[in-house]
Amino acid sequence: MWLIAGDTVVGQACCDPATFAEVPVPVVLGDRAHGWRDALMRSPIRAPAVPLDVRVRAMLRIVWPVTTVHADLVWGRRIRVHADQTAAALANAPGGAGSWPADGAGPVDWLARAVVGSVFGVCGNTIDMAGKLRDQLANACTTPVTEAVLPLAVLREIVGRLVRNRAAAPTGVVNPDQPDTVVDDLLACRGAGADRVPWHDITALCCALFAAAWDATTELLPRLVDALRITIATDLTAVAGLAADAGQRADLITAAMPPAPPVTGWLRVTTQPVLLHHVRIPAGVPCLLVVRAAPNADRQPPQVAALRWLAPANPDGAGMTLARLVGDRLLAAAAQRLTGPPDPLATATAAPARVSS
Repeated sequence: MWLIAGDTVVGQACCDPATFAEVPVPVVLGDRAHGWRDALMRSPIRAPAVPLDVRVRAMLRIVWPVTTVHADLVWGRRIRVHADQTAAALANAPGGAGSWPADGAGPVDWLARAVVGSVFGVCGNTIDMAGKLRDQLANACTTPVTEAVLPLAVLREIVGRLVRNRAAAPTGVVNPDQPDTVVDDLLACRGAGADRVPWHDITALCCALFAAAWDATTELLPRLVDALRITIATDLTAVAGLAADAGQRADLITAAMPPAPPVTGWLRVTTQPVLLHHVRIPAGVPCLLVVRAAPNADRQPPQVAALRWLAPANPDGAGMTLARLVGDRLLAAAAQRLTGPPDPLATATAAPARVSS
C-alpha cells in the first residue's frame, strides 16, 4: 500500500478522483443472496469516493447543517419525538438507572436507528439489510484493504437503490407525515440537463453523510447515557439542571465525546500511473490518503477541509452536528422525566415522523 500524507499532497490526489478511484470489492454471494445477485454480479462493488469539486461542496453546505442550532431548525421536531420515546423507556426501566444498558443496546440503539433513519428516509429494515449483505460478502475480502472498504461498498449498493427509487417517485405531492430527507434535498440540488450531478456522485455524497451521522451518533449516545447514569448516582440535583440549562447539557456532551484519532484517512486505488509530488505511483495499487485530524495552521485545500468535516470522529464535523443535537434532546427529555413533569415541547402528541425505505 502507498501512503500519501499531508494536506497539500492529499489535496492534489482529491482533485483527481478518476486516477485515485474507488476501491473495488470482489463479489461472492451465497445461495440465499439471490435478491442481490443480478445487481452485483455484473461487476465488483466499490467503496464510494466522494467527489469534492466546487459544485458538490456547495451541495454539502445546502443539505447538511453546520451547527446544532441550524440542525434543530431542520430536524428538531422529529428528533424531539424520538428522544422523548427513548427517555420514557429509560425512565421506566425496571431497576432504575442502574439497569440501563452500558453498550448502547435497547432504547439507545433504537434512538440512533430512528434518528438517522428519519433524517435520511431509511427504515430499520434497510439498515439491517446493509449488515446482512456485508456479512454475505465478508468471505470475498482477501486483503485488509478490501475488508476495510467493505462496509462503505455495501452501503453504496443500499443507498444507490434508495436514491434511484426516490428519484423515480412522484413529485409535487406534499405529505406532512413524511418530511423532506437528506436524499430528497440532494436530489433537489442535483440540477438539470447537462449540468446534472451524476447519480454515482449523489450516492457517494449520501453515503458519506450517512456513515458520518451513523458512526458519530452510535459512538456518542452510549457514552452520554453512561455519563448521565453516573450523574444520577453521584449528584441527583445536577440532573434538574440538565433539564433546564442547555449549557450544562453541552458540557456533559463534550465530556462524553469519544476521543478523536490523531489522523484521518481514506482508501483509494490508482487507475493509471501518476506523478504526485515528484513521486511516480504505479497503476492498480491501493493508496491510503492520510492527514492530521485537526487542520494545520496554514490554509488547507478545500477538498481536504471537506473530507475532514465528513470524518465521523471529528467533534466539529457533519456527523457530530447531528449526534450533538440528538444527545441534547435526549438529556433534556430524560432529565425532565426523572426530576419533574414532562416538558410540553418534548411530549408533543404528534405522531413520530414516518420513515420510508
